[in-house]
Amino acid sequence: MRTLRTAVLLGVLFASASAGAQSYYSGPPPDRAAQIFYGSVTYQLGIPIGNTYNYISDVEWRGIGVDLGWMVKPTISIGLALGWNVFYQNLTTTINYLPGVSKAGFAVYGNQDRSFNFFPILAAARWVPKLKNDVRPFLGIDIGIYITAQQLGIGLYSYSTTQVQFGLAPEVGVIIPINEGLGVQLSTRYNMAFHSGSIDFQQWLGIYAGLAWGEGL
Repeated sequence: MRTLRTAVLLGVLFASASAGAQSYYSGPPPDRAAQIFYGSVTYQLGIPIGNTYNYISDVEWRGIGVDLGWMVKPTISIGLALGWNVFYQNLTTTINYLPGVSKAGFAVYGNQDRSFNFFPILAAARWVPKLKNDVRPFLGIDIGIYITAQQLGIGLYSYSTTQVQFGLAPEVGVIIPINEGLGVQLSTRYNMAFHSGSIDFQQWLGIYAGLAWGEGL
C-alpha cells in the first residue's frame, strides 16, 4: 500500500512539473520543429563605427533586410539574413588619400560625394525561445559575406571599388505577436566586414524594425 501511495504521489508531482513546463514554452512538438518556417522584412537604420565613421560620419536611414529561418529544434533556428545598407555623405574638405590607401599621396580640397553600399549575405543561427505570452526573444550570430561598393567623387575625379568581404554579425532582438502568424520584429545587429583588397575593416550598428510572419509565431 505504501508503495502504491508513493507511486501515485510521484505521478502527481511529475504531471505538475510537466504542466508547469508547458505553460512556459508553447512551441511545436520536437518532431514538428523542423517543419516550422518564419521570416521577416525589416527597415534598417545604420550607425557607422570605426573606419566606416571616419569615411562617412552620418547616421544612415536607408536600409532594408529580409530574414528567413527554419526551426531545427523547438528553440533553435537556422536561416539566411539578406540586406542592402547605404551610407552617403556630401561634404567639402581636404582629402589626401584614396579610400583604402593608408599613405598620403596627394592633397585635394573640394566638394565630395562619399558612399558605401553594403549587401550582406549571411547564414544565421538563433536561439529563439517562446515565452508563455507568445513573445519570442532571440539571440543569434550571422556569418557570411558582405559585397561592398565604395565610391568617392570630387570635382571631375571619381574613384570606386567593389570587394567581397568576409563578415560576421552578432544580434539580439524580439518578435512580438500581433495576430496569429504575424508579429513585430525589433532587433539590433553589430555588422563587421573584414579587410579585403582596397577596402578596410568596416563596421556599423544596425537598428531594425519590421514585420515577421510564420506558423510558429
